Parts: sequence; C-alpha cells; structure tokens
Amino acid sequence: MSIVRYTNKKTGVVSLYESTSYYDPELKQSRPKRKYLGIEDPETGELIPSSGKRGRKKADGSAASSGNKRSDDSLKKKYELLQADCDEKAARIKQLEHENRKLRFCLKNLRDSVDAMINDMEQ
Repeated sequence: MSIVRYTNKKTGVVSLYESTSYYDPELKQSRPKRKYLGIEDPETGELIPSSGKRGRKKADGSAASSGNKRSDDSLKKKYELLQADCDEKAARIKQLEHENRKLRFCLKNLRDSVDAMINDMEQ
C-alpha cells in the first residue's frame, strides 16, 4: 500500500490516492486499486481530505429555512412581473389580430377591384 500523487497539468492541483496492488488473473498482470484521499495543500504540502461522498454538496438546511420568507417574497414579485408581462403580450396579440383582419379585408377589396378592372378591359 502506497500513496500516489497525480498533478493536474491544467490547474496544478495535486490529488492523492491510496494505491494497493492486486493480481488480475484474466490479464495475468498486477493492477492497482486506488482510493481517492483528497488534495494536497499547495502551501504546506499536507493532505486536505475529501468528504468521502460523491456529487454536489447539498444546501445547508438552516440557511434555507431562514431565507424562506425572502424567497417567498421574491418569488411572488417574479410571478407578478411575469403575469403583467403576459397580460401586456396578450393585449398586443389581440391588437395585431385586429389589424390583421382589417388588412385582409382591404386586400380582398383590392383584389376584387383589380379583378373587376381586368374583366372590364377584356370586354
């Protein structure tokens, strides 16, 4: 059992692993099993141990409960802003649909007029 150091070339962070060797009968070779220990402190060279858990750290429960009132207020404000924005857009859509109907009516009248002129010219 030994400690292995890996240096990330991009960040310069040194990760420390505990390495134990075992024999793999399929490959007929010795292979290492490594267990992550943590990172090395760049100033002192000491091990900063990992928590032993994978993934993202969960938020602290005490912070969530104290900020609950503020988050409710901010969510309510966001909801009201989104609702007002939605109402404005709905009114604008209604206005554009009305203008669209008017323009279609005008276009229909123009086509009818042009068709009538063409018929008059042909006769």
